[in-house]
Amino acid sequence: MRRFFTVVGVVALATVSASCSRKAVVESGPAAGTSEATARGTVRRLGSEAAVRTVIQGDESVVVVGDYEAEIGRAAGAEVWVSGVPTSSDFGPALRVSEYRILSVDGEVPVVGILAEDDVGFFIRKDDGSTVRLDVNDRLAGQLGAKIWVILGADRVTVSRYGILRD
Repeated sequence: MRRFFTVVGVVALATVSASCSRKAVVESGPAAGTSEATARGTVRRLGSEAAVRTVIQGDESVVVVGDYEAEIGRAAGAEVWVSGVPTSSDFGPALRVSEYRILSVDGEVPVVGILAEDDVGFFIRKDDGSTVRLDVNDRLAGQLGAKIWVILGADRVTVSRYGILRD
């Protein structure tokens, strides 16, 4: 009888341990056989000047590599979703990013796009082609053509905070 309870205890412990294990931040792609993967987490810039890297920190960390690394790095502190091809780096598991979205900045959902101006005023042209009108300060007005993220005020027009992703 004692042996029976020992076996039951071991099985229960194994089941609990498996259910409490950490979920990897890099998840499999949308379909079997594809080499794409996604990650979600907070953007961090780590290292010293000689070896700075952009990392997405979730339950685990993944290093960002590729053409979007600089843009994503400029969103440090933001919650992002990235998609790309898994690879490796000198600093561990990496993702060669082909697409990304900024999900939130300090808990608020940003508008992301290219800053433009027409006869009516300033606006952001989003990736889907839609536009959002903005009331900008002089400093941001000098960034025409830049890819930016903005957090809008209660009036949904005034920019309360912003960041430059690409000049």
